[in-house]
Amino acid sequence: MKTSNILIVSFALIISAATLACGMTKIAKTSRTVSVRGLAEREVPADMATWRVSFSVSGNDLPALQREIISKTKIVLDFLGEYDLNEGDYSVLSPEITDTTTNIYLDQSQRKFNYIAKQTVLVRTEKVSKAKAASIDTIDLMGKGVALSSDYDNRVKYEFNGLNEIKPEMIADATKNALLAAEQFAHDSGSKVGKIMSASQGLFSIDDAAVGLEDIKNVRVVTIMVYSLKD
Repeated sequence: MKTSNILIVSFALIISAATLACGMTKIAKTSRTVSVRGLAEREVPADMATWRVSFSVSGNDLPALQREIISKTKIVLDFLGEYDLNEGDYSVLSPEITDTTTNIYLDQSQRKFNYIAKQTVLVRTEKVSKAKAASIDTIDLMGKGVALSSDYDNRVKYEFNGLNEIKPEMIADATKNALLAAEQFAHDSGSKVGKIMSASQGLFSIDDAAVGLEDIKNVRVVTIMVYSLKD
């Protein structure tokens, strides 16, 4: 190859290398980013209460058992009425009857009753404070001859269904907090925050505020934002 051709090829390679280097430098500068998380939390009152008010009765005569179920169910309904919980706030479920005479695993000599019935009044209401007050005062039913079951399922369960109403504000707060974190990072590194490169929203979580405060809910969401950085 002639010397002139070698010089031309070498010069072209130098130019290409310089161009590539400049391009890589430019890409490196524009690809500087920071990923930050923005948290938003809010305490809200529960807006729905669900409560299984259950009691059991037993006996050897079905008609007598029926009368006792009806009588004690009325006592429970009257009790709920004292707390402004009416027919629109509860449903009386069908009683669950167990015939102990058909239980082949039960020692019949130890059997005391032929029938055991469990009756449940299902409370589902937006009157959360009323349901909570009634659940605290259920000891009053003992004085009227009704002993409520102490199963875990019979505890009042509280829900919050108004998430859609507070979602926009909470997402805005989380995004704002993410930007503040990015600006602090940029300040510490001698940079400035640029445009948003990507963003993702985590799932909303709804938990009890604390043990004993199940009727107060803590709503939480985290957003992840990626910002470009510039000098």
